[in-house]
Amino acid sequence: MKRRDPERYEREVVRQADAQRVIVEWAEWYGLKQAKMACCPGWLTRKVSRRCSIDRCTALGSGAFDHRWLEHGAGWLLDGQPVALTSASYGIRDEEHARFEWWTDEDPRLAVVLGGQGWYGMGSTQVLIWRTDVIEVMEPAPESVRALGYQQY
Repeated sequence: MKRRDPERYEREVVRQADAQRVIVEWAEWYGLKQAKMACCPGWLTRKVSRRCSIDRCTALGSGAFDHRWLEHGAGWLLDGQPVALTSASYGIRDEEHARFEWWTDEDPRLAVVLGGQGWYGMGSTQVLIWRTDVIEVMEPAPESVRALGYQQY
């Protein structure tokens, strides 16, 4: 895109930087800190932040069922406890919808919501999966966090 349409490329760069600021603001509204060890929804079910073993990780291990929708993923902690995974996916297929349903059936504490601006830019959309026993309701990051007037958690 940089060579084919330099003006569009520059607009996307600016949009991406804005989206990255929004995801940081979004996390701050919820009181979250980014996790270094996050990997897959299995990580969310833990009491502390530890990366899954490679043979059990559904994003990095054999099978890698959650690899595609976790494009540009980030894990989030609240008071040191895993609470949310977000990603900036380029599109969600039927298989991913089925996978989200599987996760919420597997662990009723988990909830999934799609939408919001993906911080990676280039047309990405946010995927949010979180633990409802830690934060009951979450929303994906919008175009502007302040515009929705989130309550501080």
